[in-house]
Amino acid sequence: MLSMKKPLILITLSYIVGLLLGHGFLYFPYTFMILLAVAVVSSLVLLRMGRLTGRSLVLMITVCILGIIAYSLSAAYFPSDHYTRHIKPDRAVHTITGEIVSPLGRDPGRIAFVLAVDTIDGTHVTGRMRVSLRDDQAIIGYGDILRMRGRLYEPGVFKNPGGFDYAAYLAQKNIYMTVSVKNAQQIEIINRGKGIFRTIQDWREQIRQSFLASTNGPGSAILQAMVLGEEGGLSDELRDRFMAAGVTHILSISGSHLGLVAILLFGLARGLLFFLPERLYNRLTLSFDPKKAAAWLIIPPVMFYAFLAGGQTATLRSLVMILFGLAALILDRENGLMHSLAAAALLILIVNPQALFEISFQLSYLSVLSIGYVVTFWNDLQISSSTILQKLRNAVVLLVMISIAASLVTGPLVALYFNQLSLAGVISNMLVVPFAGFVVVPLGLVSGMLSLLTSHLPLAGLNQGAADAFYGIVTFFSRLPGAEFHPPSPGIFSMVLYAVLLLSSAGYLRARLLSTARPLEYSMGIPIRYKIGAIAAGTGLIVIFVFSFLPRDDCRITFLDVGQGDCALVELPSGRSILIDGGGTFGNRFDTGRRIVAPYLRDRGIGTIDLVVLSHPHPDHMNGLISLAKMFPVAQVWTNGDNPKWPEHKEFLGVLRDRNIPASVVAADERITVLGEARLRVLHPGPASSFGDGKDYVNENNRSLVVRIEVLDRTLLFTGDIHGEAEQALVQKPQDLRCDVLKIPHHGSRTSSTEEFLSRAEPTIAVASVGRKNRYRHPSEDVVERYERNGTRLYRTDRDGAVIVLAGQDRIDVVPWAGLIVKRIKLDGTRPWSMTEGANWKRLWIRMISRDL
Repeated sequence: MLSMKKPLILITLSYIVGLLLGHGFLYFPYTFMILLAVAVVSSLVLLRMGRLTGRSLVLMITVCILGIIAYSLSAAYFPSDHYTRHIKPDRAVHTITGEIVSPLGRDPGRIAFVLAVDTIDGTHVTGRMRVSLRDDQAIIGYGDILRMRGRLYEPGVFKNPGGFDYAAYLAQKNIYMTVSVKNAQQIEIINRGKGIFRTIQDWREQIRQSFLASTNGPGSAILQAMVLGEEGGLSDELRDRFMAAGVTHILSISGSHLGLVAILLFGLARGLLFFLPERLYNRLTLSFDPKKAAAWLIIPPVMFYAFLAGGQTATLRSLVMILFGLAALILDRENGLMHSLAAAALLILIVNPQALFEISFQLSYLSVLSIGYVVTFWNDLQISSSTILQKLRNAVVLLVMISIAASLVTGPLVALYFNQLSLAGVISNMLVVPFAGFVVVPLGLVSGMLSLLTSHLPLAGLNQGAADAFYGIVTFFSRLPGAEFHPPSPGIFSMVLYAVLLLSSAGYLRARLLSTARPLEYSMGIPIRYKIGAIAAGTGLIVIFVFSFLPRDDCRITFLDVGQGDCALVELPSGRSILIDGGGTFGNRFDTGRRIVAPYLRDRGIGTIDLVVLSHPHPDHMNGLISLAKMFPVAQVWTNGDNPKWPEHKEFLGVLRDRNIPASVVAADERITVLGEARLRVLHPGPASSFGDGKDYVNENNRSLVVRIEVLDRTLLFTGDIHGEAEQALVQKPQDLRCDVLKIPHHGSRTSSTEEFLSRAEPTIAVASVGRKNRYRHPSEDVVERYERNGTRLYRTDRDGAVIVLAGQDRIDVVPWAGLIVKRIKLDGTRPWSMTEGANWKRLWIRMISRDL
């Protein structure tokens, strides 16, 4: 019977259900109303059967409704003075005043922070914005009230399957616009911040400067990240090593090493109590339990460290969990771990209902729940440990069980969000986490605090040595054979089946071991539901796994949304892949290869790129390939042979040399290259092609590789950035330019896609790879009209997101990914809820029934 014996857990679960219903309501309102009604009716049936008490039912329904309301208000309600109701992200310069309400995030040449807005162009508004200041030397800090001039932007979103939704990430923090400030001269400080939090943040900056002055290399970046929560110095390569070793969580100030610091302080506090004079100690113990006294003593320093480490959301969440754990100790509820977790989760979700959908929240709580389950189970086994060797053995076994359990529980989420799993993590965490929590962080923290008094970092050499040794351990685990692999993102059915398998297996194992260890108390046998659940879920997972290896009967071409650049992936029925260009930005400020293309390749289960075609070495086509060449095995690369002075081009060639990737300069000829089911032919430029009358970049564009791919009786034509001159050269040759799918030349600029070229190509489908609101106004309106007159179905990545073409011998389908993203209902009634819900169900149905999506 569900009763009031554990009301806190019941309240928390009911509130979480309410948040889930509230989230679903914003997309499928009528469906979730029906689900809520069914839940109420089912509860009444259970009440009638005596399986549920009346008080529990009222409590569950009340709290659930509060959860629905809380989520709906936090996610979709904006007060009348919220800035989203008064101004649009028009990319124009505005005068904004507000207060810095977050620690400063620092990257080379840039500072980022959250601003609580007060006015925009003199109009009073409310809300939060993320500010990016292109000056890392500005003297500003927490609590400062600023007046600034900056451009307002909508958070950038690249609409690709499995891609990171930056706008949704910011929305979870109630941020809906970003501000770009050119330099510190555009900022005026109206009032300096004051108070304890500002003082702590100033100390944090002084300690950071001490680390910068006294340490160097990866060790310095690690110290700043692990001691202060300052992650701006962490390179992508360094993060990759921590990810491969399965210990990337240790780089952020979260539950793992914040908890270890609390344990260290707790042990230190208890030790200090024992050093008190005997008479004083005896007098204190008459009034206080030493453990409770130690718990009280460490609360202030743990809170201080959480704020010194930046006070980020994940850090404060971990702090709340630790404080509730200490409260349980003080209140003699040491065995109430689940109650403490429930209380901490409830408080966090009341303050921020959207935290339920944050990656860090999900991973943190699943990890702690798995640890709590294992520890409780271990205590129930009551394994004897009378000798030191037995105690050591039990401690090691428990540590291994905890590491395995945490990896098994969080593994699917890590695969879903990051397409990466670390087999080394089970072992590495048992060594890396204690070393970080008991050596690197305490040593760095003590040295950092002393630096506030000495103006330099004491024990700098020891800190450098500890951090370098720590990095060496992580590097060792990251380089173990098979340390990591990159699975495709699991689907919802796979996740559900895995959860059933894991819960059933855990229940079966627990019942089996308890019946063996304590047969008199657990003699009821193993419930059959565990066996049925494990067998059914395991069978389902095997079927899904086998189904994923069935051969394809079509070719999949994906024009990725990489902003103002080009990137297309051709997946052949045999599983081979061809990547044409990799997108990129000038100066590689945003790494499209690492941030967009690599996650998509891994989401598709692609581990090796069989052919990379670089149409021409311009940044918006080439720069993304630099990271891809580092991260993936590449069988071969085709280039047009141009050798511009871009530093990124030299870096790209250097990566190819270092990784022994064959690179060939190709030109137009009659040769056909066969790759799996595909036949490739280079149509342009010829060996003697020259375009010397225009500007350099136009000539380089005109020398782009034009590649024709024939597969399954379909023809694909990739044209790079050619202009009208190169198109004229193509049509003058006696060659077949007809195609089913055309990558529109030069992003649809007005100097390309000439009438003569289109009449020869006769494309059925054409795709323009362009960035949203790009300054070049690509594609040109004249070009769009030209394709429409030609009867071509035109798609563009700025509006359609990734454009997926499924080409078979008897069909050719086009799926714009933006059209499959579910939309929220309009609470203001401007669009009927039924229309939005119907469209959302259609989108989900298409995604569910199509194996290719």
